[in-house]
This record gives sequence, C-alpha cells and structure tokens, in this order.
Amino acid sequence: MKCKLSKLTIICLSILFVIVIGIIGLLWYNGAFITDRSAKVGNEGMIWNNKSYSTINGEYTEERTIAKSEDGSWKINEVKEDPSHTFVVARSFLDNYLYVSDDYVVPTSGEITKVCWAGDYIEDKEFIKAVTEIDTIKTTTFDYETEAIFMLNDIQRMKRLYFAYEDCPIATVYKGYLGKINGNWVITTNISSDQYNEDGSPKLHTVGCYSIPDKYSQVLEKYFFE
Repeated sequence: MKCKLSKLTIICLSILFVIVIGIIGLLWYNGAFITDRSAKVGNEGMIWNNKSYSTINGEYTEERTIAKSEDGSWKINEVKEDPSHTFVVARSFLDNYLYVSDDYVVPTSGEITKVCWAGDYIEDKEFIKAVTEIDTIKTTTFDYETEAIFMLNDIQRMKRLYFAYEDCPIATVYKGYLGKINGNWVITTNISSDQYNEDGSPKLHTVGCYSIPDKYSQVLEKYFFE
C-alpha cells in the first residue's frame, strides 16, 4: 500500500529544503568550508597564494570569502570588481584592509576608464568626460565650514569620488568630495586637518570648494542620488 504525502507535508518539506540550502549557501559564502588557511596578514602587507600584497586605498565591493589566515583571525575576501584576485580584502573582527598584489603596478595617470562616486562604479563616457574636465579646471572658489563634509543633511550632499586609470579594476585615486552644497554643484579642493575644541567636540573644518559650472549639471544629475 502506497503512502501518499499530504499537500501540507510537501509544502513544509519544500520550505525546509529551501531553508537548508540557504543556510549552506550562507555558510559557504562566509568561508565556513574554506580549507585554504595559508594567508599571513599584517597591517601593511600580506602573503597569500605565493604572492606578496600591500595595502592600498580605493572603493570596492566585498564578495565571498576565499581564504583565511593561518590562525583563522582574518578572512580573505574577493573584490567584486576584480575576479582576478589582484585586489583582495583582508577582514578581521575589528579591521579590514584592501590589498593589491605587488606584481601589479596601479596606474595613477593616463586614460580614466572608470569613476567611482558614492561607492557606485560608473563607466558612462559622458560622465567620465565631465568629471575629468571638472577635476582639471577645479580651483578653490570659496571656503565652506562644516563639522564633517561626508555628513548628509539638508545643506550638504557630498560623496567621495575616485578615478581608475588605464583599465585598473579598482578606483584607487581619490579626487575629493563631489555633490551639492546649498543646492549648488561643487567639488572639494582641500580639507583642513581634524581639530577639536577643549570639551572634545569637533571644530568646524574649513573645506576648499570649487563651484561647478552649470553646463555639467545635467550629466551629474543622472547619477546623483539623494
């Protein structure tokens, strides 16, 4: 005599199967099944996969864990923008660093092939042309005082801008903050060093800014998100 499963039982088993697969996938993504524990991680350098790596600044998106340090305290994570693992991220409980392989020379001049603004990569040629021109002509046209230029509020909506040259997969060349102050398009030219009042509260920073001509507004608006 055949025993037929009820419709409710089949639904419950299906849900359970999906949950189990999801848990396994999450564990895999976070490195629970990683057997490579060969990385040697330091604050400025790392050795992994028979290569030496050095720390570098840049904008990137972390992906799955692909290795761990010898003591297990560091995860080596992929960078979404660079599947070749020339760039990787080392992450511990408290810290994380972007590393680049020492056998790769990061281009810092030449043709700009990617722009990263507010963490979003942009390859639109019109946008790249606009920000390249803005970066070339920018000078300090006014000074602006703020507690922190990166804070988003009703007055300022400024976001970090990085360039990538000559097909470098990661935008590593910092170009300041681009966005709006009092509703007007600006880009920073310099930012004063951190200073604090006697009570520990932050003093206002003086930020040099360039007022961007109106002719660039339309192309910038395409990628500006409030």
